[in-house]
Amino acid sequence: MATVLKPRKITPAFFQERQNTVMAWVGMAGLLVNSRGKVMMIDPLLTLVDKDGERWSETHLRMLLPELPLATDGVKKLDLVMYTHAEDDHFGVLTPGVLEERFKPIFMGPPPVLKRLREMGIPEGRLRVANDFEVSEIAGVTIEVTPALHDHNKENPWKRGDCVGYVIRTPDGAIWHPGDTGLIPELLEFRNVDVLLWDASVEVPTHLGPDGTAAIAKTCGAKLMVAYHYGTFEATLRNGNPAPPGPYRRALQSDPEDSLSFAATCPGKFVIVQPGEELTLPLQGMCKS
Repeated sequence: MATVLKPRKITPAFFQERQNTVMAWVGMAGLLVNSRGKVMMIDPLLTLVDKDGERWSETHLRMLLPELPLATDGVKKLDLVMYTHAEDDHFGVLTPGVLEERFKPIFMGPPPVLKRLREMGIPEGRLRVANDFEVSEIAGVTIEVTPALHDHNKENPWKRGDCVGYVIRTPDGAIWHPGDTGLIPELLEFRNVDVLLWDASVEVPTHLGPDGTAAIAKTCGAKLMVAYHYGTFEATLRNGNPAPPGPYRRALQSDPEDSLSFAATCPGKFVIVQPGEELTLPLQGMCKS
């Protein structure tokens, strides 16, 4: 992979009260947002485990990143956790329990996610179901649920409603995390997005990938497009060996530089950021260069 990732540690200052909105990609599909003092996360994977002397993710995947930009002990405040779906590379087996114990946040996700959270002992009163197209006012922002179809499993594939995305509409601008999904017509209906997370997975049918993300970038009006879903884990088999070439490997280990030609057709600016690098809304002077 030509793109070299050098994570930047997220400091306690990120979590302080502020008069704007700040966001950071924290690896894989993880997003951290502080909107005027209200802190939220999408698909956080913040815990590492030791496996035969190596550092692995809680997802049981070997790390490609040399370190995490944010671990659970670095989180200083948290109001809301959103999950796009219940796959292990998005839903950590350890992180939700730690966040629950420390912060008692609201947890939001589609039904398969809520099932896993209930099994972890998260109280029903702080669980919110994410239904397609529903709009909620939570933690000082408007959360709009966007549909997703990620039916890659050969047995019991994910159905409509099992996976989602989110538009976070803050006082300073809107951020769209589309989750894992192929390009479905409904995604072309969303508008007034400032920042769009760009799925860097190349030639994976059940991911937007560069072509699908470019399509929704044009219709939603994104001013800034931020590459994600790459460079964090090694695609490994359950026995620990590297996965052979194919969609699974490309979904985890594509290079965002392969998106450049697709992004060039969009009106917004495409950026490859480092994990932990902060971006601030309202966007100032964000145009193509």
